[in-house]
Amino acid sequence: MNFMQGNAKYTTIAAWASAVARALRASGIDPESVFEEAGLSLTEIESEPDSRIAIEKMTLFWQAVESTTESLAFGLTVGRYAYPMHFRSLGLLMMTSETLAQAFERLPDYYALVSNSASIKLQRTPQLIGFTITPLNGVEISEMAIDAFFATLMHHGELMIGHSNFIQAVELIRETPKDVRPWQTCFNSPVSFEQTANCLWMDRNMLERATVMADPSQALKNEQAVRQYLEKMQALSWREKTSQVIHAMLVDGEASLFKAAQIYNLSERTLSRYLKSEGTSFRTILQEKRKELAHYYLLNSDLSITQVADKLGYSSLSNFTRVFHLWYGVSPSLYRLRV
Repeated sequence: MNFMQGNAKYTTIAAWASAVARALRASGIDPESVFEEAGLSLTEIESEPDSRIAIEKMTLFWQAVESTTESLAFGLTVGRYAYPMHFRSLGLLMMTSETLAQAFERLPDYYALVSNSASIKLQRTPQLIGFTITPLNGVEISEMAIDAFFATLMHHGELMIGHSNFIQAVELIRETPKDVRPWQTCFNSPVSFEQTANCLWMDRNMLERATVMADPSQALKNEQAVRQYLEKMQALSWREKTSQVIHAMLVDGEASLFKAAQIYNLSERTLSRYLKSEGTSFRTILQEKRKELAHYYLLNSDLSITQVADKLGYSSLSNFTRVFHLWYGVSPSLYRLRV
């Protein structure tokens, strides 16, 4: 498995780029020049569909796609050309799950196969299941990529149960476009923009019905293959892996050694030992990540200093201010003004 050019810490599977190429060709556009504009090789990607593309490269690629197509909604088109087989074992795992609900329940655990640059979680009400994608703070993800992923989930679900009526509503962080009809037509349900999260709301009852392609024994084999792929993909140091998981945890709440160890199916003691062998510790990495995100929030958000402190897990504003001064030599408010 190869990584394309760029920072390989946050990546996406090359199959996404291949799906975009198919969508461009179907729209009468030669994809070669679009790939070249983003510094990517279409030939290389199509010959190595399991390879990874650094998320910065993929974001540049989506920008080139938007510029070439002159369409903010082109991600919705891409969803029709991202087939289950192109996501390898993860796509096949979804297809062979006993119910669509089971398929969606599995996705948060294995979404890193598609991209490790976002936090994925499910929300549940008595009638609905909400599939939520939250980009990691400080990691830029194209709005078109979110559109494409939601459209892909809808089309894969349609293959499994024969229709897409299970989509009940869509919430998107992106600004309201001048023409909202492409999104309404694609999802055939209410779509709201400028929301606090990207969420695909689905009918829980429909999702829990048996699917036409259910095959529990094959699903087990596919799940094992997904795990093997992720093990290869995560051939990073424990410092890098712990930094990634802390980043994801800080999106939703408190980061802890216990939670990090659980994610990697380790004991706290074992993870601490691995980190110590690399000359670091969970506490050190947590502080590094807090410093990085403090800089990001102060420069790229309207959050108050108190809100930033709370978001980074500090028990009080005074504690955050004291630590921030040690990092940057000034108070958070003065840092925001200067930078």
